[in-house]
Amino acid sequence: MATFTLRERLGTGIDVPDPNADPALQDPIPADKPGATTLVVDRLLEDTHGNLRGSFTFRGVIARNLGTNGYVIAFDATNELDKGVINTQGVIRTIDPTWTFAITGGTRKYKKAHGTVTRKVINSVPHFTYRVR
Repeated sequence: MATFTLRERLGTGIDVPDPNADPALQDPIPADKPGATTLVVDRLLEDTHGNLRGSFTFRGVIARNLGTNGYVIAFDATNELDKGVINTQGVIRTIDPTWTFAITGGTRKYKKAHGTVTRKVINSVPHFTYRVR
């Protein structure tokens, strides 16, 4: 099993709000009703030395509003890395400090990939630990 950690390069990517969302609610998570969608495109990923290693695109749908800025979101994501693509999917609660979700396949080196990715915020920076089998 290969294990590696990449961190999100802050200030990168584009958050695309739900076109049906209330304009007053323009944070990264759109309208607070189930069925609202969110899309994050090309958020860059770097290793712990600051070297660019890829990017990811996240597509989510709000399943439930938990109140106080928390949501349950069902999502899939494409992680475009330097050795291939890793596809992930899962259900997360945005109020939880750590999220773990499934690796569901990929391309090139990751063609038969499965395993998990765990997201944890360290010093305000999201870190993703990939456990690929």
